[in-house]
Amino acid sequence: MNKAQKSASALPGRTMKDWSTKGIKGYIMLMVEFLRISPSYELARQIRTKALDKKTQNKLIAQLYEAEGTKLSAIDKQVVINEFQPVLATYDEIGDIATVTFDAWWQTCGIYIYGTPYSKPKVIQIARIEKDEVFEPLFYKPYEHYLTKTRATEGNPTSLVLGLPLGMPKVDLLRQISKLIDNAKVPLAAKSARASKALAAQRLRSEPLFIQLRIFMAKAQYPDMPLWKIGLWAKVSAKHAKTLDLKESKKKFEDADSKEHLAILTSRAFKKAKQVAENAARGSFPSSKPVRLPNYDFENIYSRLRAHYKTLKTR
Repeated sequence: MNKAQKSASALPGRTMKDWSTKGIKGYIMLMVEFLRISPSYELARQIRTKALDKKTQNKLIAQLYEAEGTKLSAIDKQVVINEFQPVLATYDEIGDIATVTFDAWWQTCGIYIYGTPYSKPKVIQIARIEKDEVFEPLFYKPYEHYLTKTRATEGNPTSLVLGLPLGMPKVDLLRQISKLIDNAKVPLAAKSARASKALAAQRLRSEPLFIQLRIFMAKAQYPDMPLWKIGLWAKVSAKHAKTLDLKESKKKFEDADSKEHLAILTSRAFKKAKQVAENAARGSFPSSKPVRLPNYDFENIYSRLRAHYKTLKTR
């Protein structure tokens, strides 16, 4: 995950205008990491790449959501099969990201989902009328060009056409322009809403997502590691990180409460991480809203991660 974090600010270039995409590209990179871990997205990949028939699909979907040693009822099987359809729809849109690099996926697929074909809108001068001039000759030509060409490349945003008298204090002019803008009452779109497909959260925070991914990586690489150590390794709590030692071999009575509290925090973050991964598999990211969780087989997840991250060491 560190590699993803470091490269989030140096993502690949693109051929289309990317003004609205730069701010969310790093989040799309994180989304792809969650999809690589999601068991439901992996099953969707198998269903599509192997062209499995409906009967086999339904059997595998039901098995993914069955608790160990128990079977779903016929009604519950149909429910999970219906709930799984958005995962297949997401896979059809995003595609196979199991082993492909983010750079390659972004250029061939991601940019057309989370990018925008429009350039960043900017203020331009359409014409200039000189002092005592009654009418600007050929005014209609630059105005027509603005309406049909320039504004079209910007996505035809709501715009004001102003008469701006020069030779006045700039502060007075700016105050008047600001008032006209306020009176127009056009809401400011969030960065994530300017792209072809918006992100689920209006307020984007990357650190919780990195913590959740670190929990996944720790669980995959060190399946027997105690929860408090996973939390310490994943940096779940800065408070407990000051008092506990990851390399500690002897139990200390005075650390018992800190370990218990950190284990609880890590357990909550672990569940939220699963929710984020499964919502991503359903086309909603970043979102931790409650959703039915599949079985997380970390042996299988580790094998899949090693297929992508060649530098991951053997357990």
